[in-house]
Amino acid sequence: MSDPIRKVKMVFGYSNTDFTRTYNFAGLSAAAITNLKSNVMAVNASLAAGTDDGLADFFRSDDYDATDSENVIGKFTGIVALQSVVDEEEDINLNE
Repeated sequence: MSDPIRKVKMVFGYSNTDFTRTYNFAGLSAAAITNLKSNVMAVNASLAAGTDDGLADFFRSDDYDATDSENVIGKFTGIVALQSVVDEEEDINLNE
């Protein structure tokens, strides 16, 4: 049996829009999966507090519009959904 394949799907949410963007990551370690929720919560807290060092402005939605600085559309506000998948793969020997 081979090592399990660990994958994560993150859905990013944005201000004043229903637009979302989905990111998929594979090849994660067991330790990364163990700390996943707390790390995502820390990122979301940093975004909410404005201490994200520009992360909110880097990940913009397709409908981004900052014309009205009080109601920016499409600024990254946080990870709104998170899914972790661990797949076990088994090679079957057909020569036996």
